[in-house]
Amino acid sequence: MATELLDTFEKYRESRQRKLAELLPRGTRDNVLLVMMANSGYKDIFNNWVRSCDINGLDARSWALFFAVDDEAATNAEHQGFRTFTDALSYGDQPRGAAKKFGDRDFRKLMFQKTAVVQDALETGYDVLFQDVDMIWRKDPLEHLLASASLDYDAHFMFDGRNPWHGPPFANTGFFLLRNRPATRKFWAKVLASYPDMARCGSQQKIVNAILREDTVQVEILPEKHFANGHLFSIDAPSRLPPDPCVIHCSWTGNHEHKIQKYKREGLWFL
Repeated sequence: MATELLDTFEKYRESRQRKLAELLPRGTRDNVLLVMMANSGYKDIFNNWVRSCDINGLDARSWALFFAVDDEAATNAEHQGFRTFTDALSYGDQPRGAAKKFGDRDFRKLMFQKTAVVQDALETGYDVLFQDVDMIWRKDPLEHLLASASLDYDAHFMFDGRNPWHGPPFANTGFFLLRNRPATRKFWAKVLASYPDMARCGSQQKIVNAILREDTVQVEILPEKHFANGHLFSIDAPSRLPPDPCVIHCSWTGNHEHKIQKYKREGLWFL
């Protein structure tokens, strides 16, 4: 399965890039393209993120591109004002529903498209801010990411906590910015080529951290006070969320329902 997905992705590269080129001139921000990917099974999670942006007066629509796995997900995003891209061929036969649990077969298949859309976005020439849809925005994340002190880095990843399964540098792959530079493009090409390893171990994050340990790409692990990851809050322990983060990631969950429970406990469910 893994090799077939990579072969199919390469087969349709040229036609896919032509279609993307038609979409992208409408808007990026400071040369940054915000990229997301999801199927209709995560529609309510995506809608909750959109609602968090609207509540806090944050513009994401003008510089975002949503890679929709299926037509229902595309229609939902388009109705809310987002550019969408759907390709039924390039990314293989992807599931339409939310994964039943972290690391299951559907999760592993979706990891391919999650990895591939970043490759596609980098090939357009823009810097890429990728995020999973299980996010809350309270402030503009790009203000920190584009600060002058961060410009020396090639890549910026959210901190995943000292997760021994993934190892240092403990980068979380649910939210990251890649500057479009030769070192970064080479790094992500390695990540995509390693999809067979992801499919075997069930984790994109484990593979990315392993490559980061060996690669020359310069990485900033983002400060938790601004970029709060899911290890800082749960449904059965006191919250350790910082007082005023700009982004909150509802990770460290077993499935879709678990995410909603965590949101609701923290007062972060807005639908």
